Amino acid sequence: MAVRTRKEAFSNPLLSPPYLEPPYPVEEAKLIIVRYRADPKIVAGVVPQPLEPVGDGIVTAFIGDIWQIAGPGEYHEGGISVGVRYEGTAGSYMPFRLTSTYDALLVGREVFGMPKLLCDRGTVWIDGNGRRASLVRRGDEILALGVNLERRGDGKKLLPVHRFFIKKIPSPDPKWASLRQVVYQRLTGHQVKRAYTGRGWVRTGGNVALDLSVIAPSSVVEAWYVEAGWDVPAAKILLEEKVWRAFNSKGPRGEG
Repeated sequence: MAVRTRKEAFSNPLLSPPYLEPPYPVEEAKLIIVRYRADPKIVAGVVPQPLEPVGDGIVTAFIGDIWQIAGPGEYHEGGISVGVRYEGTAGSYMPFRLTSTYDALLVGREVFGMPKLLCDRGTVWIDGNGRRASLVRRGDEILALGVNLERRGDGKKLLPVHRFFIKKIPSPDPKWASLRQVVYQRLTGHQVKRAYTGRGWVRTGGNVALDLSVIAPSSVVEAWYVEAGWDVPAAKILLEEKVWRAFNSKGPRGEG
């Protein structure tokens, strides 16, 4: 039997798609980045299989104002990432990420499988040599970061390169399996305009639907303010499997 193929728009609505296919260059990003220590068991628990947690409880939190062309445009966004490994390749995985616009939400979730949710509009505040920002969802503070700019540094090492996502494509039919993909992406073209480091702080919170307080900091490793740009290219699907809803699953790694 012949397989019919045809070309059509990259996303819905097909007559006027809200975004194009990758790449999505980041023209400008103003980021507060704080790396901190948390309970290694808690951090490992937010990493879904088949990814393997690495990093011994180190968490990278970020909040920033970002401008991307060809995709979501301008938005306020942040979240946390943790170290992972998949089939010998080390990278980062983001269990929580919030963004302020539907454009950024759609691109992140639909194209790459990012776990994005909407947050209220915000900005990176300038207070003398201080930079601070927060993620607020429906009035509740989810994450807050701050750094005091005390000296210049090499901010490029803070920017992600190898990223993994677990993309879930739910099935609307209970008799038809959902799809689960392991997606890998390598960011390129990093350009740092300026980077400063100094004393910093992080505060995790939550609401009834999203709780980052479970990944509370025990100590701050380093804090940065970075202005940079990079390219967000197409990604690779490393694994795709059919999955069914697990009604007795209580944890991100299937723990009961």
